[in-house]
Amino acid sequence: MTFMIKHTLFVILFTMAIFFFYSCSSRQNIYISDTGAGSVSLDINLENMLTSYARDLLGGFSGKDQDNVQLFDIQKIKNTVMELDGVSLTKITSNNSENLHLAFSFNNPASIFKKSTKSDFPNLISFSRSMIGSKIRKRLAMVLTKDNFKAVTTLLGLENSEVLDTFGPQENPYTSSEYLDLMDYMFEEYETSANIRTIIRSSKIIINLKTDGQIVGSKGCKVTDSGSDVIIEIPLLDIVTLEKPIEVFVEWE
Repeated sequence: MTFMIKHTLFVILFTMAIFFFYSCSSRQNIYISDTGAGSVSLDINLENMLTSYARDLLGGFSGKDQDNVQLFDIQKIKNTVMELDGVSLTKITSNNSENLHLAFSFNNPASIFKKSTKSDFPNLISFSRSMIGSKIRKRLAMVLTKDNFKAVTTLLGLENSEVLDTFGPQENPYTSSEYLDLMDYMFEEYETSANIRTIIRSSKIIINLKTDGQIVGSKGCKVTDSGSDVIIEIPLLDIVTLEKPIEVFVEWE
């Protein structure tokens, strides 16, 4: 029973690591044009305690030597990205099992994730253009809630997964303290409790977003000195607990 619980938690974390930019070191560069087309460049470097745990777990399943276990299924990632409407894979590499580089272009950022089928649930990502006086204002927005969280997992075909129903954001969300207790249990053989909690608390998604204009409005991000770029930093704990919605938007002209 203990083994199954730990395996289930790993699947959740690994899913988020690849496709929602969760890892202990993760950086994403996004360019978006005035038409909504753009590109993404993603680099993931997994924390040692995560790779050690994964090698033990996956090595046990496959019977392979731990040093030969690949944590990123390159072919599966390729197939998933290439099936997305209006998305083209540019590059994917994994120099070793702890690192992944992924780059792709898109016609509309909203096409990367499935749209909500319920009118009262916000779409995960949206892009719009509107006339404000004599100028066209562009707006890119992300709203992540426990209700639309499953849209993230459509990239792996896990939107109907019982795993996510159990360990994804809950109707009564985990508190940060409860989540840290889960991580203590999961990684107790690989790190001290103090180090586990420090790693999880310090983990962030870092997104550098570049636009073709001057930023005139934003939320949940910091505008750089150039006036056309923003930096978005989202703590891991905010994502995995979703005690409250995460909202980010950028407007430019």
